[in-house]
Amino acid sequence: MADLPPSDAAQPRWPATWVRALLPLAILVSLEERPLHGYAIAQSVGALGFGAPKGGSLYPALARLEEAGTIHAQWVPGPSGPARREYTLTASGHDRLAAERSQLTALTAALVPDSGDPTRTSADPALPRTIENPAPHPSTIGGPDDDIR
Repeated sequence: MADLPPSDAAQPRWPATWVRALLPLAILVSLEERPLHGYAIAQSVGALGFGAPKGGSLYPALARLEEAGTIHAQWVPGPSGPARREYTLTASGHDRLAAERSQLTALTAALVPDSGDPTRTSADPALPRTIENPAPHPSTIGGPDDDIR
C-alpha cells in the first residue's frame, strides 16, 4: 500500500473550521501544477496540512468547483484499470487561485503584528490599538442580574 498518504498527512494540522473553509483553495493549489484524479488530490491536500479529506468532503467540493468553472473534469483511461476522472485547473481557476492567495496573504498580514522585534506581542502597549475603548455590548448593560436599587 505505497499509495497511502503518510500518517502525518492523514491528520490535519489546522482547526477543522479552517480546513472546511479552505478546502476549495487547497484543491486549486493541488491542481496548479498538473491535472490529478480524486485520490491524488486527497493526497496532495493532505500533504498541505489539511489532512486527507474523505470522499464525502472532497467530491462535493470538486463538484462545486467544476460547477463554478474553476476546474474541468474528464474521464481518462486508468493505467491499470478502469477510467477515472481527472481534474484540471481552468483559466478561471488560475484567476481564482491568484485572487484567493492574495486575499489570504492580506488577511494574514492583518492578523500578524508587523514588527522587526520578534519578542513584541499584540499585547504590547507600543503597538497601535485599532479599537479604542469599545462600548459594552448592549446585552451586557442592565441585565437581570444587575443590582440596581
